[in-house]
Amino acid sequence: MKKIYIFDMDGTLTPSRREMTPDFENFFSKWANEHTFFLVSGSNLEKIKEQVPQYILDLSEGVFTCGGNQLWLNNELSYNHEFKPSEDLISFLKEKMKNSKYPLRVGNHIEDRGSMLNFSIIGRDCSLDERLDYFEYDVKAQERASIANEIIAKWDNLDAVIGGQISIDITPKGMNKSQVLREVKKFYSDEEYIFIGDRTMEGGNDYPLAKIMHETPHCSVYQAGEPSAEDGYKDTQKILEKLSDQ
Repeated sequence: MKKIYIFDMDGTLTPSRREMTPDFENFFSKWANEHTFFLVSGSNLEKIKEQVPQYILDLSEGVFTCGGNQLWLNNELSYNHEFKPSEDLISFLKEKMKNSKYPLRVGNHIEDRGSMLNFSIIGRDCSLDERLDYFEYDVKAQERASIANEIIAKWDNLDAVIGGQISIDITPKGMNKSQVLREVKKFYSDEEYIFIGDRTMEGGNDYPLAKIMHETPHCSVYQAGEPSAEDGYKDTQKILEKLSDQ
């Protein structure tokens, strides 16, 4: 069977919200020319293009954005699952931001991406140092996990998962990365499917796809280092090199 690869982006192919490193780009560009792959991210296409070179995106079969709720083929939108968040959800998030013990707020806390909502206590306008500081805080405080669990308990029609280093991805129930496998199979049926991500554990935004792949024949899942690690791409390279040797 042909191997079909699916990659997360932040923490898997790139450091979180940063460009693909030159050394990994050199490796991956050669690998991409010889393999079939899709990319899936919680980010929108604009953010993905800031991190992954366009020529690599062009080598992919497709790019799933906003947690799988959009699919881009040849730089054109193939589908878009719209999501309009309720006012009570927005009020809830504003209250959480107001009451958080983390002291810094930098702006862009509730980002409506059309098909998903991205929420961050510190705000997406933070610098790299501020991002890392909040991430270290959250590892200890488990603030994002607590908020995500509250959302799931309060709204039975919503999913909330931890994304990247500073945020939570909120979507309608089932409209998460789990839908990616079904969509990929429309292009390549009865093949071997391989997913690599950095948050494949329960509660992470890669988990919905990892879970359904664990339950599906001819599928395998690989964890790229620690969640949101700055050098997770190095683990991805090792995984790909090992798979190429098989």
